[in-house]
Amino acid sequence: MGTMQVEVQQHSPDPSLQVDETSAAFLSRVVGLVPGIIYVFNHKTKSNEYSNRSMAELLGYTSDEVIAMGDTLVERVVHEDDLPGLVAYFDSMAELLPGDYSSHEYRDYAKDGSIVWLRSIDTVFERAEDGSVVRHIGIAFDISAEKEATEELQRVNRELERRVQARTAQLEVVNRDLAALVAERTAELRDVNRDLENLTYVATHDLRVPVNNLSSLTHMLQEEAAPLLPPEHVETLDWMRDVSDQASEKLDALICVAQAHSGALQDFEAVNLAQVTERALVNLHFQISRARAVIHTAFDQPTVWFVPREMENILQSMIGNAIKYHAPGRRPRINLLSRQLDTHVEVSIRDNGTGLDLPRDAEKVFGLFKRAHSTPEGAGVSLYSIRRVLERVGGSIDVSSTPGVGSCFSIRLPNPPEGP
Repeated sequence: MGTMQVEVQQHSPDPSLQVDETSAAFLSRVVGLVPGIIYVFNHKTKSNEYSNRSMAELLGYTSDEVIAMGDTLVERVVHEDDLPGLVAYFDSMAELLPGDYSSHEYRDYAKDGSIVWLRSIDTVFERAEDGSVVRHIGIAFDISAEKEATEELQRVNRELERRVQARTAQLEVVNRDLAALVAERTAELRDVNRDLENLTYVATHDLRVPVNNLSSLTHMLQEEAAPLLPPEHVETLDWMRDVSDQASEKLDALICVAQAHSGALQDFEAVNLAQVTERALVNLHFQISRARAVIHTAFDQPTVWFVPREMENILQSMIGNAIKYHAPGRRPRINLLSRQLDTHVEVSIRDNGTGLDLPRDAEKVFGLFKRAHSTPEGAGVSLYSIRRVLERVGGSIDVSSTPGVGSCFSIRLPNPPEGP
């Protein structure tokens, strides 16, 4: 890789390679302006026979120093780790076809000991009669900046990968902690749901009966004993009746909310509509009697697939609402109907009450703590809770209504699952 005059014809017996002085000057100027190292390498002497002046600029060697190295140039300049690969690369040039070229990357030591990365592009310049390569010509470019950029990019990628792995490990810890926390909270929610279900059962069975009995007793005393009691006792009896009615309404609201938010419903079975309706009517005896309500049933489909206690609560709430919101001066008439649809059983509760202004009041009808009627007072939870319970089992409840004429609430429950 030393600098010589452009007299390459001296190294080749081919007269066609000889150039005149004008051409030599032109070639010398061209190779002097090329940014890379142009060289002719002799495979017999293992040394450069020619290189442009970029060699001294790039590696810091003078032409005399390069010439002085002779056939030790390659092993002294090329990095020891890249030397075997470079020798193999030189040997592979014998396989190049005329006009073909090959490329190789390797490291050189500069005179000051620093490392310079080179990328060479080479082709055969002269062959012996046996086809072996005598000389090859090539150009080498300094790619040190490119390599440094690549190494920096690799370093950044390694650092990024390290950080990603560290963050992934942190996330795994967080996920494990989160999973443990979710499991803990889930267990707590199961306990809360179990307690809520127990409360619902107690409210439905253990509390509802005595509250209904108390309400029945106060109504009975008011109807039968009030004429025989002094005014102050009648006033006390009225107060007791109001309190028992309020307790019954609050209990019904509590049951509805608990049912709407409790866990999965259990113990589904074929529920006889006539039987659960009869129990609901017994619980509503004094409301029905006081309003002189007429209840008519026509169950074309006698059973539904549901929970008996839930069905009883739903019907009691729906019938109670129909009585509560009856039209003043008009005797309440309530019809309970059922029919089989394709995939559902529909249970309808029709009344001749005050009716609803739909769609203006549609959102209020099934909203929590929302009421479509200003009077009489109510908790605004029963229809919301009924819808929630039905939706949890794939059912639904809808309403159609005409103000001043009445309403029809339609409950749809899925058919029972088919057997195995």
